[in-house]
Amino acid sequence: MDKFMNKLEGFLNKYILPIANRVNDNKVITAIKDGMMYAIPVILFASIVLILTNFPFLNEVAPGLSEWLNEILGFVSNSTMGLLSIFVIIGTSNSYSKSKNIDPIYGLLAAMGAYLIVTPTSLVGEVLIDGKSVNGAEIANVISTEYLGASGIFAALIITIVAIAIYASIYHRDITIKMPESVPENVTKPFLSIVPFALTMIVFIVIRNLMSLTIYASLPEAISQLLTKPLLGLGNNIWAFLFLIFIGQILWFFGIHGTNITINAIWAPIATVAMVQNLEAYSAGEPLPYVLTAAFLAFTAQAKLSEIIALLVLGKSQRAKSIGKMSLVPALFNIHEPFIFGLPIVLNTTLFLPFVFVEVIQAGLAYFLMNLTGAIAVFQVPWTAPPIISQLIATNFNPWSVVIAVVTFAVGFILWAPFIKLLDKQYLEEEATAKKEETTI
Repeated sequence: MDKFMNKLEGFLNKYILPIANRVNDNKVITAIKDGMMYAIPVILFASIVLILTNFPFLNEVAPGLSEWLNEILGFVSNSTMGLLSIFVIIGTSNSYSKSKNIDPIYGLLAAMGAYLIVTPTSLVGEVLIDGKSVNGAEIANVISTEYLGASGIFAALIITIVAIAIYASIYHRDITIKMPESVPENVTKPFLSIVPFALTMIVFIVIRNLMSLTIYASLPEAISQLLTKPLLGLGNNIWAFLFLIFIGQILWFFGIHGTNITINAIWAPIATVAMVQNLEAYSAGEPLPYVLTAAFLAFTAQAKLSEIIALLVLGKSQRAKSIGKMSLVPALFNIHEPFIFGLPIVLNTTLFLPFVFVEVIQAGLAYFLMNLTGAIAVFQVPWTAPPIISQLIATNFNPWSVVIAVVTFAVGFILWAPFIKLLDKQYLEEEATAKKEETTI
């Protein structure tokens, strides 16, 4: 086993760790992660409002209250998630502008201007003319929320990155309008930005006109068809998701923040878009298109409770009991570092197999039970939400969510039990040896 672990560690250090470091340090990926993270308050607020307006059985128990809540809060979804691409542009541009050493406000202006330039300002839809409904009418001077909501997020991310990269390249080449040193900074800054901003906009004006020659109506639509839909399909693939968890657990075992590199960097942006599309469908009373979304993490984030409870219940050594007690309260709020580094899990060959595979099994089981029971996670909950509460909120209080949480916990506990007993036996032997040595002295 030790020989195998040494070879695995050598392989990770030589091939995987450099890639992981590049992913972690990449400015574009960091900006995308930050942009999606900045949008979380908007998503959480919109989710809370959707829970209130769709509270289970409220329309039957208190129809007046249900109608009143929908009347005063019904528009919130369109004003938040319906414009989520705008919020993503703000967050992403702020992060990427700083990494490109330009003023974030002008980076935001460049990104927002570029996105709006390539977005259609007319749409074909149903209108009322003289009291009659007319289909296929062209409505001018409007922007469809289809481009500003979840469907436009990947387009918003790409256009933001490209626009700021162009702007920064022109700006740092000193292609600017310079003012005398006596001119105040608040006057100088806008003039320094005129040429970079104008040239960036010209690039996207050309792109918009070129897109009109293609089969796609606009750049956001092309990105949606060619990138968003395939990525959402891949992100909703359970085997791809389980593979990312598997790689993340291996990285954690060697002391590398695996979740940050695999789930947060690669899967989370795709899963967030899928979740917002679920929320839009839920708000419209339509079937949910995706199961694996950011909300699904409510059923996987607390997987490590299984091993911590197993350590507390089955551990007889002082070391096992003390680490179990120390780790339990933070773990209830999804903070697992005291357990991972305190036990430790890191480089503990006795626990390699359960640590790498049990969470993969639990995630797969949760996915299977969700599909079986229909308790799909809709709402993203704060990552510190405690167990049972987080699953209930995520599924809008579907009672099956509690069953799923309990079953996945029980399976994890059973799978961890023999390894915890084996580790505890080692601790007991170490404590007995230490006590014997103290007595001898």
